[in-house]
Amino acid sequence: MNKMNIILIGIQGSGKGTQAKLLSEKYGWEHITTGDLFRRNIETATELGLKAKIFIDKGELVPDKYVFLIVKDALEKAVDGFILDGFPRNMEQVHFLQENFDIQQVVLLELSDDKAVERLMARRNCVKCKRDYNILFKKPQRDGICDICGGELVIRDDDTEKAIRKRIEKFHNETNQVIGYYIEKGLLSTVNAGQPVESIHNEIISRLGVE
Repeated sequence: MNKMNIILIGIQGSGKGTQAKLLSEKYGWEHITTGDLFRRNIETATELGLKAKIFIDKGELVPDKYVFLIVKDALEKAVDGFILDGFPRNMEQVHFLQENFDIQQVVLLELSDDKAVERLMARRNCVKCKRDYNILFKKPQRDGICDICGGELVIRDDDTEKAIRKRIEKFHNETNQVIGYYIEKGLLSTVNAGQPVESIHNEIISRLGVE
């Protein structure tokens, strides 16, 4: 059995979620994102979820002390291995992981800022059922119409070029030190995220050394 604990790093639009899902389906590793963990804890009204909601509702970042508790609980339950997507973002989070979990591999999905902007500006979202599309590689059957419910497809409010570039800049500022740390540890592999999805998937598997 290929039990592994891995981290995927990459700017928005690099395909982390897609690749994590493929790896999870193939190897049974738990796909873990802090956003999903927060939503799950808020929906089930856990104590941590309610504390996190106070900050989220105010548009503030959830303090690391609560993030660590929510993440630690999820990672400890992932007995067959996990894929962390979007975490760690800073050195405090890196140190938390190193102290509590054995990380075998870190994969950086490398994509140019301009290509990321192009991909993100091509995203469309159904106003009714919230299904996601992308007019570059996940098109609806009819332009502007959801395949599932017939709802109108719109661009998300935060998918303007200015907003996207601001998020990308924030990513670089936050994670450059994280990437450098994992390079020094000899854990980081870089994969070109500008390739087709299947090619990226196969290259990640090759870098991880799993079958």
